[in-house]
Amino acid sequence: MVTGHPAALARLHADSLITDRQPGSGAHQITDAGRAAYEQWKADYGPPASPPASGVLSRLPARQHDAVLAAARRPDHLVPGIDDHVPGFFNQRTLAAVHAAGYADIRPCEHGVIRGTWEQTGQALYLTPAGREYARQRGNIPCSRRRVVIIACGSRKAEPSWEEFGYRDVIPAGHLYTGPWHRSLRLAADALTDQTLIRILSARHGLVPLERPLFPYDTRLADRDVITPERIARQTAALDLDDAHVIFLGGRGYAQWLRQSVPHALTPLTGGIGDQRAQCHAVARSTHLASAWWTMAARLADHETGKPPNKPTGVPPAGPRPPAGGSNRGAGR
Repeated sequence: MVTGHPAALARLHADSLITDRQPGSGAHQITDAGRAAYEQWKADYGPPASPPASGVLSRLPARQHDAVLAAARRPDHLVPGIDDHVPGFFNQRTLAAVHAAGYADIRPCEHGVIRGTWEQTGQALYLTPAGREYARQRGNIPCSRRRVVIIACGSRKAEPSWEEFGYRDVIPAGHLYTGPWHRSLRLAADALTDQTLIRILSARHGLVPLERPLFPYDTRLADRDVITPERIARQTAALDLDDAHVIFLGGRGYAQWLRQSVPHALTPLTGGIGDQRAQCHAVARSTHLASAWWTMAARLADHETGKPPNKPTGVPPAGPRPPAGGSNRGAGR
């Protein structure tokens, strides 16, 4: 039997590592490919570090302590090293010690399974749940899961401009989509979280950070060049969205597409395009409404509401009352 977070189970299904014991039963079992992958994982990584699960955590040495608290203060929970190109980085010895203590770890690679340890790969380190608990206990920092906002793309796009963007043929994703609906989604996303935690859900490229340069394109969900669900699953794994509170802003089609990998994503927008734009502008103006949305997202991630993740309820209305049935007009591309 295999149990775990629904998003993780969905990815294991997509990779044929688990299968349903009986159709519709909700029970999962490992496949031969899954057993082989697990044995390979143990050969690559060995036993994981196991920090204390409960009680008062011992205080780390000064630089390690500072590294964990520095990461806890960052919206993305990055433990900064010299290769991360951010201010206030820590040296390799400190990072290695924080990693060995189990308070930070690397994330999967989007393009495949990572082979080797953190020391071999040199990838960035991020706080684990144990690291967040250390920050709460030893730094009095209210460090919870990251707050990730995913917004739909849009069909109206800007033209490449060397003078405006500094690129000849490509445009940063954060400037590519110019339609009023997408700009409303972006306004809400900027109010809800840090820009490093915003991703645009593109029909061709999947989850795209704002700074990534893109060639203008025209792809819809029904087109042949649409990104595959397997690729989306790898991207959500690389972002570690199983361990994040997630809000998705966009139409129903894109929401259903994303839920294959992130079933706990909160989708608070309702009604037609005008209603959705009004709700986006309302949350951008109201910290109370933003807090209510994040509370709902946290409950979905923690399985505390007991309600299906694709039917969140109790979100305070932000705009005009939507008509029955809603609309998905204006879905991005």
